[in-house]
Amino acid sequence: SEREKDKQSATREIKLLRQLLRESNSSEREKLLTDAFTPKEALIVPGTAANAAKAIDGEAPEQEKPMPEVPPPDFINCCKAVLLNFGNLNIDEERGDLATQIKLIASEAEVVATRIYGQGMTAKEQQDRAWKEQTTSIFDLETLEIEAERRGEVAPWANPDANDDLIPGFGPDGKMQIGGT
Repeated sequence: SEREKDKQSATREIKLLRQLLRESNSSEREKLLTDAFTPKEALIVPGTAANAAKAIDGEAPEQEKPMPEVPPPDFINCCKAVLLNFGNLNIDEERGDLATQIKLIASEAEVVATRIYGQGMTAKEQQDRAWKEQTTSIFDLETLEIEAERRGEVAPWANPDANDDLIPGFGPDGKMQIGGT
């Protein structure tokens, strides 16, 4: 009966969380997480119109990169949502309230995801990577724009005369315009 409820769950993340909450053995939870987070090759190519047209022309459909059954960030967001909505429920006297169980599962999920995908990057590491790859971050652009304003200049990408930031149907004062101009 519980497996039937899992099949009816709205998302794979909820289904996985339900399975993990029922499992009391840490190593079994780890196996479930590893299976769900490990990227898998799709055996069936999605039946999109573009792939169908390619098949008619005799071309092989595009292969997508392997994806996990449940992406770790989606699972963590699911855990946060359940904690926010149901974290105060006390469902098991031995293992504690729901919040305690989900936090334990989330920490186990983090260990498994790090083992599969490696350590995430800090903001500094992302900036260093952008520098090494010679890309420009939005923070660099903001700094350049502020420096240009201090010198009395306008950054090349900034045009103060353009009404780019106005939503159609609204005036410069932010009020909706009704009727003619």
